[in-house]
Amino acid sequence: MEVLGEYLLPLKSIDELLSKGGAGAKVLVETPLGFKNVGLEVVRYLNNKGHRAYLSGQSVWGACDFSAAGDYQYVIHLGHALPPNIFRIISRNFRLKREGFNDVIVVNIENGPTVLFSAVYYEPKPELISKARETLSDFSRLSVKPLIAYALPFKLYAYKIAEILNAPLAPGPITGCFVHFPIPDTVLFIGSGHFYPLTFKLLRPKTTVYSFDVFRGVVENMDNIYRRYLAMKVKAIQEFNGARLVGIVISRKPGQYRPDLIETLINRLRRLGKEFVIIDLSEVSPDYINNLPVDAVINTACPRIGIDDLDRFMKPVVNAGDVLKVNPLDLSNLLVW
Repeated sequence: MEVLGEYLLPLKSIDELLSKGGAGAKVLVETPLGFKNVGLEVVRYLNNKGHRAYLSGQSVWGACDFSAAGDYQYVIHLGHALPPNIFRIISRNFRLKREGFNDVIVVNIENGPTVLFSAVYYEPKPELISKARETLSDFSRLSVKPLIAYALPFKLYAYKIAEILNAPLAPGPITGCFVHFPIPDTVLFIGSGHFYPLTFKLLRPKTTVYSFDVFRGVVENMDNIYRRYLAMKVKAIQEFNGARLVGIVISRKPGQYRPDLIETLINRLRRLGKEFVIIDLSEVSPDYINNLPVDAVINTACPRIGIDDLDRFMKPVVNAGDVLKVNPLDLSNLLVW
């Protein structure tokens, strides 16, 4: 791993992979919104190595959301883990090959670009580790140690904090839609914001989830936040029941495109006596949904859209998983696609 500002990332490995395609590869570098600065530095690094690198102005929300544009030889997707559920969807939508190379997952898409899913880690700052030691001192006295979990960029912070607390460390990063290990009764998530730690509550509501924001040095219990999202979810499902015309929305994002759900949803809506229209979108967002001429929307894309964004929609939005359940108000697992 090489240091780039406050980050660590496998720049030499990326350069070595690009060089296999010959000199002057055309490359698109894409990042989440908060990582545009590191994306710019990667573009500069690659251009200095003789490649033709571009910085994507689009935000990417996860490994499901990468560019498959055929006019680039390579797409470098920074900062997201590639979970098996997303890889399965990508595999259904493309003919591809997958391989690993150090901290990079390489996906070769037939008639498309080679996508490099690259890790980016925050380099732990001593002053933040010192503050974490003080803030988290109460956890060190617990008889049962919480599982230390993390999103990919916070891996190195999680390792440090697990050492401080002498607590077990998760075997890998989580994403907003997938946890690849058994969820215990107590989790201490290391990261920033509510998005990732809420994943545990959405999958296993009885788990006690604490989130430690390494930048603010603040610990939060996720129960109240989870209950707020749960209330919005129940309201959306109840309002959907009264809708007459329903839009079934599909997303063209490579790891969210689920045409396999359409016929099953159509059959379900017919049994419910509802009219429907299928709507094709590049991105499922309030800007588009709020202007659709339908009474309600079924989202077949990322299930977090039908959870986290509900207070931004002007009409009820439910996930495909909500509609296809035997009991739509079964809230034991809200991340069913």
